[in-house]
Formats: sequence, C-alpha cells, structure tokens
Amino acid sequence: MQPDMLDSAAGQFALLRPGANPRQSLRAWDAADEYLISHIQDAYKNKPITVFNDHFGALGTALNHQVKYWITDSYCALQSLELNQKKNNLVSELTVVSPLDQWSSNATLGVMKLPKNLSYLHFLLQGCFKSNISTVLIAGMMKHLPKNILSFLQRFGTVERFPFKKKATIYKLTLENVERSAYPKSNILRNIKLISHANVFGRDKLDPGAEFLLDNITALPSANSVADLCCGSGILGLQYAKAYANQNDELHLDFFDESFMAMRSAELSWVKNNINGHANFYWEDGISNKHQGYDLIICNPPFHEEHTVGDHIAKRLFNDAKQHLNKNGKLIIVGNRHLGYHVTLKSYFKHVTQIAANGKFVLLSAHA
Repeated sequence: MQPDMLDSAAGQFALLRPGANPRQSLRAWDAADEYLISHIQDAYKNKPITVFNDHFGALGTALNHQVKYWITDSYCALQSLELNQKKNNLVSELTVVSPLDQWSSNATLGVMKLPKNLSYLHFLLQGCFKSNISTVLIAGMMKHLPKNILSFLQRFGTVERFPFKKKATIYKLTLENVERSAYPKSNILRNIKLISHANVFGRDKLDPGAEFLLDNITALPSANSVADLCCGSGILGLQYAKAYANQNDELHLDFFDESFMAMRSAELSWVKNNINGHANFYWEDGISNKHQGYDLIICNPPFHEEHTVGDHIAKRLFNDAKQHLNKNGKLIIVGNRHLGYHVTLKSYFKHVTQIAANGKFVLLSAHA
C-alpha cells in the first residue's frame, strides 16, 4: 500500500487509503477535501473545528492542529485517520466520537464531507445545533450532489454555495433551526422488530439481496456459533436466531459492522425481539483476530465504499471469513449474479456450492 501525496494549502501529506484494490487508482481524498482545506486556511486558520464524515482521514490529518472533535460512523474511516496521522508523524489531541455520542466544545465551526444519505445529514445537523455549532461547511463533488440538496439545507438555515472548483463545491450553512430527526426509527420487517439509526443500510426497507436470503433462511445449516458479518440492521442474524434458537440452547451470535449506527441498531433490535440465545455486537471492519472461530458466517457483502464500486470489500470479507471459520464451518453469502462471487470464492475456499438462485441473486455456501 503506497501513499499518495496531498499537496494542500495546509502543507504536504502522505496519505494512505487502507483496503483499496491496488489495481484501482483510489486516493484518500478528492477535490472536495482540497477545497475545504484551502477555504479553512484562507478564512478560518487556527479556528477550532469539529469534523464530520471524513472518509479516509484527509481532513483530520491536514487540519490536525485545528480539529477538536472528529465525528465518524465509520470504523474504516477511523482506521484511516489513525494510519495517516501516524504516517505523517502527527501528535493529535483531537477527540474521536461516534455520531450517537454527546459532544460539546468551543469548536463552533463544523466541517463536513457530504454524506450519501440525507437522513444521516439531517441527524448530524441536529447534533450540530444541539452542540452550539452555528456554522457548517459541507463539501461535495458535483456528481454526488442530490438534486434537492440546496432546498434541503435551506430547511435548517441560511445557505451560501461557493463556486465550483475541480467539480467540487462547498455549502456554507448558518444554522437557525433544526427540526427533530425521525431516527432512530422503529419498523417491522418480515415479522422482525427493527430499531434503525439514520445511517444504517436497509434502515426502512429490505434490499432485494437480503430478501432473497431471508426467503431461504431455513436452507442454512444449524450452528452453535454464528457471525452476521456486515450486519446492517441485523435482520439476517435476527431472523436466523428466530428460526433456530428454539432448537439450539447453545446458539451464540456475533454481529459485526463497520458502521457504529448499524452495530448499535442491531443491538437494540436484538433486545426488542426477545430472542433466545446469546449475542455480542462489534464495531469492526470485518472480523478482527481477537475473535474465535465460527461454525457459520452469514454475509450480504457490500460492493461499494462511499461512491466507489468494486469487489475489493467482498474479497477482504471472504478472506476474514476463511480465517475465522471452525473446521467444517461454512460461509453463506448472497450476491448479485453479475458479481461472479462463485468464482471469487474459489480463490479462498476449496468447496463452493449454490444453495438457491433466482433471476438476479445467488445464495452460495463455501467451506475449506
């Protein structure tokens, strides 16, 4: 993993993007990061700031001396920040918190990369308003801007949009009034009670891949130790436990997600459903080496990282699963047919079989 050099208004920094496919030219920053760094150096140099949604730690590294709070839902982003600060020999005093934590400081200027979903943006702006952050700079690339972004931001205060530079822009939002976010929200999907936070994938409806796996949940083997990898709302693990817990008093499930909100949602939903068995919940990117082996790992792998599409995440997850399966343990994954996971899995496992398929999805089992 070779660093790229960010030549910014705040100086030069060697930045790494962990987990990226070396065949893809993926950097740890984009023109929106550069724009924010430049504007802050021009207009707010040395002013304490609170940073949100810093995808790969570029803002936390380049603006290190100004950042008081660094708020993220992403474990991958946290890993990137720590790696890049170390790479650049920075001694940081910033405080890292999740968006569900309480924070309060004299850093009344918020600096944010535009989130992919507006529900999460609303939740973050609500947190800013409660914490007396009066001004928020929100940067994004032209191709990623929702069509209604300007009218959306105007619901919360006065908005100034800066000129585009390298197809990036900044919205300066002066917060005046923030209505309460609808999240966390309660839903019932497939007879499972779900408590979902604002940045959870599948927070209000099931994606078709999850639907297909749930349609075939009874085709999965009974197991004592089970992991729901990339759990999202937790519905796959919850439905598995609901189907098998009464048959197995020793059932134990671990839920993993790199989104703090997803991990916390799965935990709340487990309690809400009063399911037999035991469960733990981990904010991790994949499965770390501190965990013991599993008889069964269930996964609906994501094929996008922020706005980047590819199979590099799935490959890391398949490798993690291989390292954490017990003897005779199985990995069960659901995926779009066109992604060709049946071929990819054979790079990691000796045996790959198809459990079920329809016109769009396949359910695959893999073991050593």
